[in-house]
Amino acid sequence: MNKKALIPFAVFIAGLCSIIYELLISTTATYFLGDGVRQFSIIIGVYLFSMGIGAFLSKFLKDKPLQFFINVEFALGFIGGISVPLLYMLFVYVSPMVLQISCLAIIFVIGLLTGMEVPLLTFALEESNIKNNLSNVLSLDYIGGLIATLIFPFIILPFVGLYYSSLIFGMVNILLGIVLNYTLLKDKKKNSLYGFIAVIGLLVLVLFGGKFLKVWDQKIYKRPIVLNEQTPYQKIVMTKTKGDLRLYLNRVIQFSSADEYRYHESLVHIPLLMHNDPRRVLILGGGENLASREVLKHQSIESIDVVDIDSTMFFLAKENKYLMEINENAAVNTKVNLITQDAFTYLFNNTKPYDVIIADLPDPTNQAIARLYSKQFFLMAKRNLQKDGVFVTQSGEVYFSNTVFSCINNTLESVFEHVEPYHTYIPSFGDWGFIIGKHTNNEKEINYQSLPKDLKYLNQNQIEQAFVFPTDISVKETKLNTLDNPIILNYFLDEWAKWKVDFESGTQ
Repeated sequence: MNKKALIPFAVFIAGLCSIIYELLISTTATYFLGDGVRQFSIIIGVYLFSMGIGAFLSKFLKDKPLQFFINVEFALGFIGGISVPLLYMLFVYVSPMVLQISCLAIIFVIGLLTGMEVPLLTFALEESNIKNNLSNVLSLDYIGGLIATLIFPFIILPFVGLYYSSLIFGMVNILLGIVLNYTLLKDKKKNSLYGFIAVIGLLVLVLFGGKFLKVWDQKIYKRPIVLNEQTPYQKIVMTKTKGDLRLYLNRVIQFSSADEYRYHESLVHIPLLMHNDPRRVLILGGGENLASREVLKHQSIESIDVVDIDSTMFFLAKENKYLMEINENAAVNTKVNLITQDAFTYLFNNTKPYDVIIADLPDPTNQAIARLYSKQFFLMAKRNLQKDGVFVTQSGEVYFSNTVFSCINNTLESVFEHVEPYHTYIPSFGDWGFIIGKHTNNEKEINYQSLPKDLKYLNQNQIEQAFVFPTDISVKETKLNTLDNPIILNYFLDEWAKWKVDFESGTQ
């Protein structure tokens, strides 16, 4: 391959790898530090800023542009390659602030080196008098970036994972430098030695990746891991000890089998008892089918639609022996219809009203989930209900995260004529809140005769107590959560940070 063809190819690969590094670091930072919008915004900003600095500094390297470009590829490939493994290690051993600074430092160096790539190759083209193809060559850099953004969510993240992806693309970067060195430079062996050393280092991390990841995951979850899967939407981890199976999504615990029945019985049966004759039920989230297990205990139920964005959760609910045991095979019950779709999109497109809608959704840890607690989302839920329908949503911890709980309550009050909060104590989570919304503005009427007899936790007395809040827990004034202003995300992150500090200091 001659210089006329090789340099455009180098621009394409360079553009592809650099965007992959930026996406990998942004996603890793989101997993470990939360708030995807904030992480992506800051990291992209630092990345572009450092690219500008790199482009400026490249003019001092124009004497030997190809040689410096090859060295840049070696450095960029090695730093980009180790970026995710390094962040995994730092997450275990350093504070969130140090981890955040480390993310920005790594992306700054990557952006700096990336900013040098195209100018150096441009200088090389000028040296070779290949000027008429300059615009075509530069366009390949953007094409490489486009392809990177397309393959990242559909191929790289679900099938390769963050850890191995950074190492693989790091080696691609370095091998590009080695090929250019052997093809275009006279002094081949000496300069390529650095590249071979870097590739060997990344290969070691690939070969021992399974062991490293196992050690790091064990330090994070502190319990034996029985399932560890990365999907296009989330990282799913299950841990198991004697008598306790735990499910984590993106490191956030979703349930503990030791006490999940308290949560799911409270979430499901209380709103069902507030409907005269519930037949059609919609569950938003709850792909593990623990909520549908509880709904099936009501004889009047004719159909249950479970909507979850991640089909892997449905697969596990039907095939994983641990989940099947806990959900009592609810996922394969003929009354249960599993729908792989985004909850927001489903409510927008659905035309068949439900008697009861149960929002069993994760806490609003990022922008995508925060919209599922917005006024617009609740308006669509209301539209999807029968006139006598009942809507309920889980609302987080009511004491340590009272502002989030209050924000959900206040936002629901702007939509429904009658809103009723209640709570229950769940040892694995704390004092957990739920909020009911109804079309009709009347007092709660609960049909206790319809309460299933085989429940582990709920009884009439417990239900009555669930609507009673202690004096130190009240609904405070907050802004409404909307699509345009997802204030609940700020409330959640602020309270989570304070809560974390309190627990690290040994106080509650």
